[in-house]
Amino acid sequence: MALAVLVVLLFSGLSPAAAITRSSSDPVVKEILAQVNKYRAENGLSRVVWNQGVANVAQEWSEVQNTRINKGTYSLETIHRSGYGTQQIPAGFDYGTEIIAYNTTPKAIVDWWMSSPVHRSIVLSPKATDIGIGYMKTTKAGWYGQYFAVANVAGYPTTRSSLPPHPGGGQSATGGSISPGDIAAVDPAGYLYVYPSAGGGDLWNRTYVSGGWQGAKEIETVDWNSDGVQDIVAKWSNGRLTVNYGRSAGGFDAASTIGSSGWAGYDILVTDWKQADAFPGIVAKNTANGRLYYYTNPSGTKHGARKQIGTGWSSLEILALDFDADGRTDLVAKTSAGQLKLYRGNGASGFVSETRRTVGSSGWNAMDHLTAIENHLGNALPGILARDRSGNLHHYPVSGNRIKGRATIGVGGWSGLLLGS
Repeated sequence: MALAVLVVLLFSGLSPAAAITRSSSDPVVKEILAQVNKYRAENGLSRVVWNQGVANVAQEWSEVQNTRINKGTYSLETIHRSGYGTQQIPAGFDYGTEIIAYNTTPKAIVDWWMSSPVHRSIVLSPKATDIGIGYMKTTKAGWYGQYFAVANVAGYPTTRSSLPPHPGGGQSATGGSISPGDIAAVDPAGYLYVYPSAGGGDLWNRTYVSGGWQGAKEIETVDWNSDGVQDIVAKWSNGRLTVNYGRSAGGFDAASTIGSSGWAGYDILVTDWKQADAFPGIVAKNTANGRLYYYTNPSGTKHGARKQIGTGWSSLEILALDFDADGRTDLVAKTSAGQLKLYRGNGASGFVSETRRTVGSSGWNAMDHLTAIENHLGNALPGILARDRSGNLHHYPVSGNRIKGRATIGVGGWSGLLLGS
């Protein structure tokens, strides 16, 4: 069950001190923010940006409410402070309000807001530019497992003047759109299609996106600029790296360059490798010397500086997913013997120092394509997309820190397609 109450008032004041500081890299905060911006993008609105000063106000109030829950003094009549946070957030805003909810997952919190017409109007307010999110995980009997979340939403003219509009609106030169869990495929003629997830069923349906993809060597579906809409990142035979930004109204922008040259000798994974980063980065394996690098993505446009994070990866085929569900992205590597080994990430662009656990004992050399895919079953959980050498496509769910039984989602005909997920 979820609860949320709001009122819009316009005041200003000083920011209180919270015992805990929640940053935009916190996994719960990151998911709430992503869901909010997803809904905004779907409605043709620019994203709201993280404001740490506003977030400190939200976090302080979530701690107050959690204390009241623990003491048994929590009440709907006092769920909001006077001014609804606008007396505490940093000055200079022309719009401000507060929304509150509790539920078991970050997504459920935002979905509840969107189910309420009043709260939906705040999430989708065209005046909103900045957001701060705070939360506490309750432990009191009857509340355990639920997040008590506070979001203070504000509009600042200074942010509004510098915030680029969302790349939506108008007719796109390319059709289709991609949701998490869908599969992108380029056929031998260079036509790009999207196969919407069938929830573990047969992928019989597809949508044409565009032509001209003959030179693509790898494609990844990812929200490169963290605006809530899936984009397509491609590595090309000429060594370029590009992104086609997805549009909220459907279709994609023309390709923008992420890296101008030199990528032909790398296998890439675009993923949330470092928790503190606001945008997904690139894990890249040099196929010649086996060195593994992490490239940052500072602004959702071009890639940034790189850091070497490993050696000896030449013979390994790698995929990125949160295998152990700890909020940190891990790598799973297929060895030459056909086993899958788990390399747990530490969330700080490195690996946990430990013996590498075998998570797939044998038989994986029967597959000529392996990539991670999230939310294919509609449950936000990771999985593995695998194509066998007979051209059949399979989905292996990952949960409970293990790979579970597969479902065949495509029977024959998948050989020769360049797949991305």
